[in-house]
Amino acid sequence: MCNFVLMEMKLQIPFQQLLAAVKTLTPSQKAKLRRELVEIAPAKDDKEAFIEMLRNGPVLNEKEIQVIEENRKSIAKWRTKN
Repeated sequence: MCNFVLMEMKLQIPFQQLLAAVKTLTPSQKAKLRRELVEIAPAKDDKEAFIEMLRNGPVLNEKEIQVIEENRKSIAKWRTKN
């Protein structure tokens, strides 16, 4: 029986240093790297991210809407007095 501890580590490597490391890979390692990079899901564009944020974002309940309406009425009333 084997027990493994998985650890995640993040590194910040300058691009040129990363490129130099990739250039030292064997052809089979480069092929494996290409397959791994293709499997990574493409980043969502701004429009898709915005639409998703709107769909999953917070929603006001009836009480909060009522408070907003009362505040608007109070501000409108105050503006017409001055």
